[in-house]
Amino acid sequence: MIYVVNYLDSRGEPSSLKIEAGTKEEARWNSKIPERRITAVREDFVGRLAAAVEFSAPDAKNQAVFMQTLSSALASGRTVNQGVNTLLNTSKWLSPKQENLDACESLSDYLKLFHFDSFAILMARAAEKNGRFSDALRESSKYLLNKEKISTEVSSELRLGITYIALGLAFFIIIPLFLGDTIRGMMGGTLSLTPNNFTLILLGLGDVIKNYGFLVVIIAPLILIYRKICWRLVKGLPFFSLFHNKRLLDRGTQFLSVYRMLRKSGFVDTDIIYELLASAKGEARDIYGRIYAHLASSEDLSTAFDEEDWDPTIRDGMSVISQVDDEEQAHILEAMEATMQLQNIHAARRVSKALSRTGFLLMVASVLAAVLGFYLPLAGAASGGI
Repeated sequence: MIYVVNYLDSRGEPSSLKIEAGTKEEARWNSKIPERRITAVREDFVGRLAAAVEFSAPDAKNQAVFMQTLSSALASGRTVNQGVNTLLNTSKWLSPKQENLDACESLSDYLKLFHFDSFAILMARAAEKNGRFSDALRESSKYLLNKEKISTEVSSELRLGITYIALGLAFFIIIPLFLGDTIRGMMGGTLSLTPNNFTLILLGLGDVIKNYGFLVVIIAPLILIYRKICWRLVKGLPFFSLFHNKRLLDRGTQFLSVYRMLRKSGFVDTDIIYELLASAKGEARDIYGRIYAHLASSEDLSTAFDEEDWDPTIRDGMSVISQVDDEEQAHILEAMEATMQLQNIHAARRVSKALSRTGFLLMVASVLAAVLGFYLPLAGAASGGI
């Protein structure tokens, strides 16, 4: 997230600074400004929107090919700077400014500048600790290709479901809002339109939209501001639980990839969790913060994974990881990662089917409401008046 830190400069005049951080407290710390001079810290919603419009993440396939090629270049003995500069000549879809390139000092800086996937940046940061750049890039490329494969399998059904939902909601708003007055006029006019229950529902819905529609403008920003609290309240409900399960699988897949690579390089659990914590944002940062605190209190990693935050595959596998030797650990981690990838595909399919079915039912319901509540009484009134 981008935060705006308001502070008093050396002359005592108000000034501000934009900082990328996971929390307000982290933004205060990263700003390097004395606490006594900071007057306020707020999230920069406008800046985030502008950045999203101006900078779009490159296509996942392009990212994967770029990192796979860079991996080969680094394996042949080139430095990160040499490999990146060579690839920029052939990767026309990347057009960073030269001054921004000159400011990059590490692989993660380059990937961050190119707006690559957050997992690739995380793996790059891990590689900077153990020197296994080629392995990290290959793992990132593999992860993105699997992600793209899942997206390709479910994208058409997902787009169809979202389109149906949008059209269904539009019909439920437009029909009662714009046809309500027409229906009331016909009820008292020469046609003597006789309303049925569906007609009364449409009229009531139109009144609600007219009288209380402004609340959406008030509620929507509140939901955005308190989205973490709202998500905790709804994530266990039937429809939303599908998205919650997908998030758990995504988090678990990323965790296993980083943990396996750093564990292979001899890192201890505390250092691995610290790297994940330093790179995480939002909810993931809170989760890794709790795990790090758990380890800091001399507790074992196997008992640090809460049921609410992690998939059962992670909890079951990590509960025995400390009881086996290194070779068996590697085998368990690889098996867990393969299982998580398969579960991720099935979870994505369930999400897309749920959206598709919900959208289809919403479309059918809106059409039936229009037919039964408006056109059927109108046809009856017209035939009765002949």
